[in-house]
Amino acid sequence: MKSLVQALCALIAFSLLTGCGSESATKLVPKAVLPKEGFSEKPKDFTVFNPKVDILFVIDNSGSMESVQQTLSRNAYLFADAMSKVSILDYHIGVISTDMELCGYFNRDNCGKLIGTPSFVSKTTPDLVNVLSRKMVLGTNGSATEEMFSPVMEALSLPLENTVNVGFHRQDAFLAVIFITDAKEQSKYSPQDFLQFLNTKKTDPSRVLAYGVIRKLAEETICRGMEELDDKLENFLAIVSNGDKSQKNILSLCLPDYGVKLAEFAKDIVRRSAGTVKLSRIPNVKTIKVSYGTQVIPNSATSGWVYQPSTNSILLSEGINWNYQGPGVGLSIDFEVVDVN
Repeated sequence: MKSLVQALCALIAFSLLTGCGSESATKLVPKAVLPKEGFSEKPKDFTVFNPKVDILFVIDNSGSMESVQQTLSRNAYLFADAMSKVSILDYHIGVISTDMELCGYFNRDNCGKLIGTPSFVSKTTPDLVNVLSRKMVLGTNGSATEEMFSPVMEALSLPLENTVNVGFHRQDAFLAVIFITDAKEQSKYSPQDFLQFLNTKKTDPSRVLAYGVIRKLAEETICRGMEELDDKLENFLAIVSNGDKSQKNILSLCLPDYGVKLAEFAKDIVRRSAGTVKLSRIPNVKTIKVSYGTQVIPNSATSGWVYQPSTNSILLSEGINWNYQGPGVGLSIDFEVVDVN
């Protein structure tokens, strides 16, 4: 009997280790956990672009400038139209005179004071074109000692910057100065001094732009005027960030269509201030998505954007048909980041 019991026990034990117990035995063996080697989530980046520019016209208001001012006034709509075609660009436009003759200690507010009311216009200014047109007709009772550099420095310095000119200049905006004169620059500052001052207003010198509608010294004998000339203003226009040997930032008052061509300056300002978006990280180009509010901007050299590897920038085409999305809406750029490690 004892032998029979032992046999039965052995049989039961064997069955537990074979077919009848195979499922239980499998559960006792833990599954291998495979490490997720070589896997990492692709990092993403997101850029919002809200370009700004402050444009300051410095207009000669001496006795020889009546016809020039009238020409500027008639063509103000062309300049404003070129600025307004890019919905994302937030711009300010102000006007000051070259008259610094009455600038004494008790009369500082009149030196570099922005002309008219409101003191400057923006894309939200009601009746923008007419307001800007009126600002460009300053009259011709100003001093015959025309100063171009000094009034700009006064306009962008205390106390005016925080009082009568408050709100015009923004530190995070591009600054574009446009000189309109038929005379030489007669302030005490050199071109280098003036440029150094402007650069102190910005963290990046490339954000300082300057243009001139002037009588060129080389054309003095064929473009005669009442005023004497020298090369001081032209020297400044040559050393500013957008200056070059071809003098594309200078228009001659001898040209009959300088008023119309002033819109070319506006286009250049738009291109420099709102045409390039510098990215902080290297993108996977195939993943770049550019949008303006609900509008998707296509990858197109003529009507959208292209990526420029040499500068790690998105270049925006002049041919983009912007659908205005309301105030405060910026351009957004979404992309996956290339792992450079």
